[in-house]
Amino acid sequence: MKLYSKDGVEMMDVKSIDLDGDRLVIKGKMMGAMAATIHVAPVDMWAAFRLFSWRVKLRMPGLLLRGWLQERRAASG
Repeated sequence: MKLYSKDGVEMMDVKSIDLDGDRLVIKGKMMGAMAATIHVAPVDMWAAFRLFSWRVKLRMPGLLLRGWLQERRAASG
């Protein structure tokens, strides 16, 4: 997964998201050069979830489905 700035500049290339106990561990490269391991605690996950508006929360299942379908089409074609 790649995260981009508003201008289309790649900010982070996420290589994996895993669990270490009750924390998320995100591994990747920042700005294409610096390896990074980010640890996210449950309280911070909840804080991040609260940043989403209700509109985004309600559309999230559809967005996930759309991404899954696009990935399947790309893999098969």
